[in-house]
Amino acid sequence: MEDNRIPTEDLINEVDKETNSAESLQQKGKGAGKKSNVSKKSKQKGPFKKTRGGEPLTKEEVVEIKDGRKKLRRELRKKGIKSKKEFELIASSLGLYFDKSKWFPLLMWFLHGRWLWALLGALAALMAVLFALSLISQMQGHFTINMSDSLFREGFSLSESVGFENPTMRLFAQAAENVPCVSITDIHDDVDSIDGQHNEATYFAYTFYIRNEGESTVSYNWTCHLNSESHDMSDAVWLMIFEDGKMKFYAKQREDGTQEALPSFEDNSRGYLNCPMYDRAAAPEEQFQLITSKDGNDFYRIIPYNFLSSTAVAGGTITGVEPMESHKYTVVIWLEGDDPDCVDDLIGGHAGMDMNFTLLDEKIDEDEENSSFSAKWNAFWDNLIFWED
Repeated sequence: MEDNRIPTEDLINEVDKETNSAESLQQKGKGAGKKSNVSKKSKQKGPFKKTRGGEPLTKEEVVEIKDGRKKLRRELRKKGIKSKKEFELIASSLGLYFDKSKWFPLLMWFLHGRWLWALLGALAALMAVLFALSLISQMQGHFTINMSDSLFREGFSLSESVGFENPTMRLFAQAAENVPCVSITDIHDDVDSIDGQHNEATYFAYTFYIRNEGESTVSYNWTCHLNSESHDMSDAVWLMIFEDGKMKFYAKQREDGTQEALPSFEDNSRGYLNCPMYDRAAAPEEQFQLITSKDGNDFYRIIPYNFLSSTAVAGGTITGVEPMESHKYTVVIWLEGDDPDCVDDLIGGHAGMDMNFTLLDEKIDEDEENSSFSAKWNAFWDNLIFWED
């Protein structure tokens, strides 16, 4: 096919003749790089100055070049030329162009003086908004029951009801607030028989279920963590956990590292009559010790298991969980009034806990998790708060 396009040089001359403006445009373009009296009076403002040949232009020169480019574009379109490449070639030959801008001036502008502080302020405001939104999300519940991603991928789910009408991978329970000091004997006998949250005025109680809805037989670990506290509240906090109806209770060991007991091992002058939930205990011979029998009555010492560590309160393992097999848990937390560490100094304090389920062989770096910024904030806001005055 024959090429009927007009050579670029001839096209420039034709545009010159038809518009009768090319010469004036060329003069403007050629003078754009020269300093003049006008440039001294009307310098460009702002960080992004138009230049040609590396020299800044005046405001009038910028306007003239822009007007010239618009007029040239109209004339070329009349001739059916819409190519940007051809337009820029002709505009350049007429001096109707600006130097290409670079990103570096933009960066320098932001990092110069007050703009640096403006940028930092904007970033801080954005972080504050994101943090506030995170708090709103985390404050849905004060005691959380969580599953690891690996366990969730195996098909496990959590529910407040035995029928799993609303399965989920995380459960939330509300705080038990302004709870007084009570005794283990004040825990209701039916505390493991009520699904979901069933706090009393004297303690926190929550019952839930976990079920394997996958296709594989899987084993898992569970751990209850103390993740935040104030006023050394954990010294007097006691925890009771039912696993499929079998109960164990826990307390922090004494200051000297020995096991807690009520009454203490050194005191055989008194004891508990008719041990609370003796027949529900997983190992009654370990947690209830007969002190003496008088007038047909047995008096016992109650012995909680020690907390596992400074942060891990209790834990356990379930092996060989088959598809559609479920397990039931009830968590009860109270402030033990008979504990010698239950003193007035605890007033106004709080203790926060959560419960986590992971695969049996799953590696969890507890130290790394607890030391992270997000973990510390989640521990502070996203867990159960007790006995806050």
